[in-house]
Amino acid sequence: MKIEDTKITAEVRSVRELNLYLLAGWVLILGYVKHTHDTQEPRFVIGWQTNDEPIMPELLDEWELKEMQKYQNR
Repeated sequence: MKIEDTKITAEVRSVRELNLYLLAGWVLILGYVKHTHDTQEPRFVIGWQTNDEPIMPELLDEWELKEMQKYQNR
């Protein structure tokens, strides 16, 4: 599809989130790296291009992911 067909955009911060959105039907529009201080963080701009309501995958926030990793490493 063409970029002009994009109904709504969003920005995600990890490959895991990106994959969940792509599986839900979103398309990748742009990928870039955000530079802050001494770190580099990936960013992905995704777009919803169908006439249906956008499907938002269920995501865990950063705190929930850290808690899960903490208990998996025990």
